[in-house]
Amino acid sequence: MAKILPFEQPGSPSQLKASIATSLLNLADAYGLYSGLYLHFGHAKGSAVRAIASTPIAQRKYVDLIASSSLVIKALVAHRPFAWSSSDLRFASDLESDPVGIAVPVQDYSNGPGLVALVGVDIYAARKVVKEHGPSLSWAATDIHVAALDLLRDARPEAPTRREMECLRMAAEGMTVPMMAEMLDISTRTVEVYLHRVVNKLGGTNKVNAVAIAVSQGLLRCDPSGYGQVEPAS
Repeated sequence: MAKILPFEQPGSPSQLKASIATSLLNLADAYGLYSGLYLHFGHAKGSAVRAIASTPIAQRKYVDLIASSSLVIKALVAHRPFAWSSSDLRFASDLESDPVGIAVPVQDYSNGPGLVALVGVDIYAARKVVKEHGPSLSWAATDIHVAALDLLRDARPEAPTRREMECLRMAAEGMTVPMMAEMLDISTRTVEVYLHRVVNKLGGTNKVNAVAIAVSQGLLRCDPSGYGQVEPAS
């Protein structure tokens, strides 16, 4: 099992964040991968999505990429680590490379789910690690999740309005801004404002990421495969 730093030691928020980043790097390195990141998705009463990456390069290359991908939808309904390949996922932006890795979900129903994503280059090695070290990965991810909550739980975003969520749902179904404006009998500018507000309120980096967050908060329901229809949660 990878060495996880003693998060219970007192320190400043910046020191805690640095120790979590180091632990993500240690975890990735221990299992033959090169980068790691942690994402927290909050819940209906909790904090919005936040991220901690193992290095500044990992922050720049992978946080937005992973947060806005269909990997998030898969992780939100998973309870065990699983290997992933970019060829099997949908991304909101073009890929500079074809990363693979391991996703380790943490289903925390009190504080909101989290995800530790490790990035590497060999899908077969990733699958072998998951098969042989799945429980150890889950324990390590839980350790990181618990430590990260101290940094992430303060924000309490304003809840999206019904109309903002309606626009987000339509966007998730592939409707364009003009199509939404016509259906809702409002201007395209108003639609753009609603979409901008809902993405910000949910703490998303873009519309795709905001949909993933809304699903994790129980505000929307969708097919766990990431390809199904999105509908408001009752």
